[in-house]
Amino acid sequence: MVEDIYDPLEEYSNVYREKFKKVCEDTFAELAREANIDIEANRQTCQKVYDNEAFLAKIKSKITWWTVLCVLLWIGVIVGALSIYGNKTEWGIELMLAVGVGSALSLFFLISKVHPKLKSLKSERDNISNIITCLKDEAWNQMAPLNQLYDWDILTRMMTKTVPRLEFDRYFTTQRLADLRKTYGWDDSFNEERSVVYSHSGLINGNPFVICRTRKMEMGTKTYHGYKTIYWTETETDDKGNRRRVQRSETLHATVTAPYPEYFEKTRLIYGNTAAPDLKFYRKPSGLAGKESSLRYKWNRFTLRRKARNLENGDFAMLTNEEFEVAFNTSNRNNNQQYALLFTPLAQESMMRLLQDDKDGFGDDFDFDKNKMINIIFANHIQGLNLDLNPNQYHSFDYDKAQEDFQRINSIYFRAIYFVFAPLLCVPMYQQIRPQSAIYGLDIPQKSSFWEHEALANFWGQKHFQHPQCVTNCILKTEEAPQNDGSTLLNVSAYGYRSESRITYISKFGGDGHYHNVPVEWNEYLPVTGYGSIVMREDNSQEVSEITQKQRLSHIDEVLKKSNLNIYRRHIASKV
Repeated sequence: MVEDIYDPLEEYSNVYREKFKKVCEDTFAELAREANIDIEANRQTCQKVYDNEAFLAKIKSKITWWTVLCVLLWIGVIVGALSIYGNKTEWGIELMLAVGVGSALSLFFLISKVHPKLKSLKSERDNISNIITCLKDEAWNQMAPLNQLYDWDILTRMMTKTVPRLEFDRYFTTQRLADLRKTYGWDDSFNEERSVVYSHSGLINGNPFVICRTRKMEMGTKTYHGYKTIYWTETETDDKGNRRRVQRSETLHATVTAPYPEYFEKTRLIYGNTAAPDLKFYRKPSGLAGKESSLRYKWNRFTLRRKARNLENGDFAMLTNEEFEVAFNTSNRNNNQQYALLFTPLAQESMMRLLQDDKDGFGDDFDFDKNKMINIIFANHIQGLNLDLNPNQYHSFDYDKAQEDFQRINSIYFRAIYFVFAPLLCVPMYQQIRPQSAIYGLDIPQKSSFWEHEALANFWGQKHFQHPQCVTNCILKTEEAPQNDGSTLLNVSAYGYRSESRITYISKFGGDGHYHNVPVEWNEYLPVTGYGSIVMREDNSQEVSEITQKQRLSHIDEVLKKSNLNIYRRHIASKV
């Protein structure tokens, strides 16, 4: 029986962290067994690489010092020769002989010792570099069978093994999106101005979620600066009464502020649940959990108490746990009764522990937006992570480093994703209420949604679709056109901007008593649209749970060959 999670922080600290570590170790070990890597041979090769790299570093250090000596000696020779030539009539014969001998000895040392040594060291450097290159090629070849076994879904499979309540879809389907719309009231206007960079959908406790990163353009402003130096002549009288003409100058400064397209990317978790179906609230990090003695905490508590006493605020009433009320800070809620049913004393205690811990977790670093049956978590800690989960990040020529990186990278991902879900897991009602059909649409073909199509276009990259004159990022949008062979043609539109140089003259008053036109160069950004297309095909074949990774990759190769496509990403084959 799969147990629900009511205290996500405690469960992570005592259960899931070590459990995921074990799953991760076992997964890598199984991949290594399948790859049949000669681990000891790779270790020996890598040791030779690192030994030669250390030796190469010493050679480069010697080259640096001998180069410095060479430069100094050549400076001495040149300065000596120039000094003798420039002072031949002033210097005595003894001084000229001393300088000449010194320069001659320096030149002799340069020719006989320094330059041959530098040549020898550089030759040795090049030789060692070639040896390192060959050794690394050998190491890469040794690790090639393992590097080929990584795939896009390896992390999500490990996460599901660790937290069975968490299930990931192969890709974000139209059925999943339709369920979010019809059952939970998801508003599609969210996507009108955004492009999906990546998305991961699935179920947690039978309720749908999607983790997505989106790119949005907002027209901001940019200030451009221009300068003009003016000159004039003034007549002034000195202390003795004498008049004289004086040259003056001043640099005039002008600015022009013009529209400038700015692009923002954000990662958020969207979760649907029918619990408290009318409740709305929005909270931002307060940083007040465990800060009961601070002045800001006391002021916020006073403000909330006053608001609760004000009958004009209607339904708002403070919970008995004032520490939670202040720290979680959701006084903008519209339904106090449903709020109290959602945030039970158990939920409050669990949430408070989550807000205060920044060692195992990330503390109070998330926004929580509940709009009826749609919940959105925006966590700061996940914004810097690329959750596209490209398997290339695991590739290495060193087995031991690959093992270490596999554990480290996936542990970072697991912790970050787990604690995005953590605020939801604190609420018992979210786990007690499940839809009548936890999984829908199994009897019909699973088609990918436009979210997945936009993510696929962004994976291929803007360069394939942007207008030739585009100088900014692009917002990629897609339209699908099913083909007779079962594939889908995605027509991609890339919305960006070209730049036109402009000059505006700004009148500025100068110190000469006149106005001057100061030129300011600026750029006008004009919208352009580029076009391109992607051919794609979903792979909906049933995957056997006990399938080996080699069998999985063999299946992928077969799909690509049959479809004549280039890339297999998250059960979708495609090419531009």
